[in-house]
Amino acid sequence: MTDNESSVQPDDTSQDPSGDRGQQEGGRERPGGLLSKVDGHLVMYHDPDALHAEQYRACRTNLMAMNRSGAPWAIVVTSSQRGEGKSITAANLAACLAEMPGARVCLLDLDSRAPSLGRILGVDLDRGVTELIKGSVSLSEVRVPTVIPNLDVICAGAEPDSPAELLGSEQFVELVSELKRRYSWIIMDSPPVNPWTDACVVSALVNGALVVVRLQEAPRETVNRSIDLVRSAGGHVLGTFLTGLTVDRDDPSRYSDGPDEGGLWSASSDGETTETSKNLAKAEQSLRKQERAFLKKQSKKRKREDDEDTLV
Repeated sequence: MTDNESSVQPDDTSQDPSGDRGQQEGGRERPGGLLSKVDGHLVMYHDPDALHAEQYRACRTNLMAMNRSGAPWAIVVTSSQRGEGKSITAANLAACLAEMPGARVCLLDLDSRAPSLGRILGVDLDRGVTELIKGSVSLSEVRVPTVIPNLDVICAGAEPDSPAELLGSEQFVELVSELKRRYSWIIMDSPPVNPWTDACVVSALVNGALVVVRLQEAPRETVNRSIDLVRSAGGHVLGTFLTGLTVDRDDPSRYSDGPDEGGLWSASSDGETTETSKNLAKAEQSLRKQERAFLKKQSKKRKREDDEDTLV
């Protein structure tokens, strides 16, 4: 499914609450600049016209198609294990949703064991979700506007004695309901399914789960088992999002593992794990095809610009 919606550029960097100043890099203006506090992998902020940004928009399109009523939705983003890019995916997806006209998005860090959303978005706050659920702070005290228009973030806060128990409490359910009254999309970054149960607990309380999978690193059996665990807990797996495939810019036919984030949405039905494996394989093939097409398009664009410069 394609997404023809245009990208919304970030606000003037002079109004950037993180104190970023735009700088030149490779001849292109980057909104955050080289000294930006915002993580460089947040492509929806630093490079909204990049291929990875378009892949997040494709994921957004699929989520919006699933949410046919247009009612406020809460989604938990998880993975089968550490290091698959779930936090960056959650942040980019939230920023992508915030582009939509009239949208208000809240990003929650539920990974109190290894919180990262504050670092990714350049926000420094030691209180957050934990204190909010316990009732020691109000929503206004921990809800922080980000450099992305219409996107607020709530950091994780202190690590509780039993994170899964806290996230499965009635107070957390009430928090989600309150956020749905204020926001159109709530994106939650949770710990990986293995070895923790937090994501499984939360998935049963929200509209669905998005499972992030890093190519050539996450064992397919582990991914399938994680999806089964989410479903067994009563959660609805909306789909998978593939990360970890980079492109050799000099030779588009060559691919390798690398730190770049970005990927491709793969819708996931609540069927057998064998079907999930087929979906992942198809998604990987589509991702390779999509990146080749993007590079070919960019090459033609550069050639056209060079020809225009020659004429001038």
